[in-house]
Amino acid sequence: MSRPSCPASEFGCTCNRCAVDREDDLEALKQFNRASYSLAMSLIFLAAVLGVLAAGFWNADRVQELVAHERNV
Repeated sequence: MSRPSCPASEFGCTCNRCAVDREDDLEALKQFNRASYSLAMSLIFLAAVLGVLAAGFWNADRVQELVAHERNV
């Protein structure tokens, strides 16, 4: 991968401060952020789905208890 030239060199700057390619470090950080964000969103989605299922099962159990109670009365 070739390093891009310093944008200030077009204007006669020769300080070489721009010569450091920081894109490699930032690319690794971007990939880590992307992976951790995806994992966090997946876990939140999974928790929401499991919460809805748990509420549905609890409600179904309550309905069965009410029906059984009405049959006994």
